[in-house]
Amino acid sequence: MSKNTHLEHLEDELINNGYAGGLNAIKFLESLRDMLGTQVTGTRITTKWDGAPAIVCGTDPETGLFFVGTKSVFNKVPKAAFSDADVDHHYPGPINGILKKCLSELKKLPISGILQGDLLYTSTPGLAKMGGVSGYKFRPNTITYFAQEGSELGNKVAASKLGIVFHTTYSGASLPEATASFGANVAGLQGVPDVAVLSSDFQTTGKEVTLTAMEKAAVNKNINSAKTSMTKGRNFLDLLGGKKPFEYTAMFKMYFNQVVRSGNVPSSSAVMLRGFVAFVSGRFDMEIEKKKTEKAKKQWTQKKADTIKYLNSNKTAIHSAMNAFTALMTAKNIIIGRLQKVKGIGTFIEDEDGYRVTSPEGFVAIKNGTAMKLVDRLEFSRANFTVAKNWG
Repeated sequence: MSKNTHLEHLEDELINNGYAGGLNAIKFLESLRDMLGTQVTGTRITTKWDGAPAIVCGTDPETGLFFVGTKSVFNKVPKAAFSDADVDHHYPGPINGILKKCLSELKKLPISGILQGDLLYTSTPGLAKMGGVSGYKFRPNTITYFAQEGSELGNKVAASKLGIVFHTTYSGASLPEATASFGANVAGLQGVPDVAVLSSDFQTTGKEVTLTAMEKAAVNKNINSAKTSMTKGRNFLDLLGGKKPFEYTAMFKMYFNQVVRSGNVPSSSAVMLRGFVAFVSGRFDMEIEKKKTEKAKKQWTQKKADTIKYLNSNKTAIHSAMNAFTALMTAKNIIIGRLQKVKGIGTFIEDEDGYRVTSPEGFVAIKNGTAMKLVDRLEFSRANFTVAKNWG
């Protein structure tokens, strides 16, 4: 794979790549189902930490010097910072001080290649009490993490000045040519007390992560439902894959993100379809309003009419595509529910009433070099849209 710039939700494979994408999502689900049973598969799972910002660091392949930066280190003209002066030059603004701290601390690690990770904190978290338990609390983005005082993790956090989770390794003759592989071997980075390098590896053996017979049956039911619906909706699915703002792929993603933000998920795919048609109509109306000339307004009014006509004339295929989307998401959420049974670091979301227990941001499934994120969109994604971020 190339740069690790953005992970997609598993069910979005259907929207991004149509029928073929849906088949790929099903293969992922089947592999995950088998892995959480008794079969050995080629799929790996890592925990998706809610860190921010994304940090890239390591040894520049061309100079052999240590650098830090954001994903901009992979630009045609790399924004790699080898010194504080480089940070000032490439990264003015709120991230400036963060990267200077990363430069001073991460260079202490024996990193031989290039790693990408999510930053957790840049100063030792203070002691706090949650639920009557004392521990170290830090909130890099949306989720608040809590490491109990006296635990192995708590001791590690207490001794450190910076915390980070590495999840991607890069290789190549230069930064612009570097290619990514998911996963990072951090075993050799554990001997520097000033830097807490936490692992994203997830334990996928044991009773806690084994699907029950009922869960497995539910996953299979939704996979079969997705397959049937994809076949019925293939005429519409084969139109998907475009990235322009007024193509169906982009509009459905915008619509569903709006649904997640509101917290009001349609009760059925028929209701979802009506909502989608109304959303598309509204988007066109806003675009028509922006046009300065009558000619442009007329052109966009006709585009709107053609689009709405297509949607209303192909309700069966679109309804089936939406059924497939919700079935994929439901099967995914059953698997996430099982993965969340494994106890790890405490995770909370802060709202107007204080802190409430939540699950980790999600997980990442890796199969044959391709990765997809497994996130409960109605829990974390809504919080990610609505909770204020905790970094610059």
